[in-house]
This record gives sequence, C-alpha cells and structure tokens, in this order.
Amino acid sequence: MSVTQPQAAAAEAEQRYRALCARAVGSNVNERSLLATDYLNHINEIVMLLEIVPDAPECLDDCKAWEPLEYTDHFRHSGIADRELAIEAYPHSPPQYKEPFDQLVREMNRLIAISIKRLDVILAEGNEEQTRHVAARASQNLQDLIGQASAIIHGDDHVIDQAQIDALMQL
Repeated sequence: MSVTQPQAAAAEAEQRYRALCARAVGSNVNERSLLATDYLNHINEIVMLLEIVPDAPECLDDCKAWEPLEYTDHFRHSGIADRELAIEAYPHSPPQYKEPFDQLVREMNRLIAISIKRLDVILAEGNEEQTRHVAARASQNLQDLIGQASAIIHGDDHVIDQAQIDALMQL
C-alpha cells in the first residue's frame, strides 16, 4: 500500500510539530500550543495607557498612536531570547489553539479601537465620570480577553463564545 500525497503531508506536518514541541521545552514558547505569552505584552501596553487616560487625558494621544501588531511582527521587534522559535513555531500551532487565539487577538484589537474612539468623544464632551467608567470597563474587558488568550497559549483550547465576546464590546 502506497502513501498518498495528503498522508505524506500530514505525516511531515506532524513530524515538524513534534520537533518544534521538543525545541519549545524550557523556552518562552509553550510546547503544546507553540504560542508565546510575550505577545500579550503588546496588548498590556495599551491596557495600561487606557487606565491612565482618566487622570491624564493627554495619554489618549498615546493610545491613538498605539497600533496592533501581528504575532510574528511583534516577535521580529522583540528582544526575547526565543523570538526566532516563536516566529518559526507560530504557523505550526495546532488549529485548536491558533484559531481561537487569532480570533481573540482580533477581538482585542476591535475592543481597543472602540474604546479609543469612545474615550475621544467622551473627553471632548468633558464628562470625567463617563471617562472613568469607559476606561475602567475597557481595561477590565481587555484583561478578561488577555486571560483567555493566555489560557490558550498555555494549552487550554476552551474559549469564550462569540456572544460573550460581543458582550465585552458593550462600553
């Protein structure tokens, strides 16, 4: 019995995955998901900036200047020791981890954009109480999504569903 091309490709992908998992042991890259938590530092930066906005409204300009980064772009600019492994491993992350992780990143970026726009309007209106509320809510919701992303990175393939994510978008 001969091996078909799809079977050979699947076997090669499995072998590649196992090799990357072995290299990930003891590194910043999770040996099951092949993802690294260091990426979340980029999101944590904007969370900290959003939290500062009520007390330092000029920080909204820093929030507006913040830009989402693709996973591999983050690591290209990173100084962590395992950055090359993180870049190499990312495309080989199993779908049960990579797909929900990528979805959460898209949702975090969407929430960040919504939050910045909302804060811009509220600050222009001079509503300090509403500014505090929106900034706190955005921060908490982003932290919830970061927690979900971290769980996926650490090999948990259970994530919140789209309705729960949509509820977090309500500022």
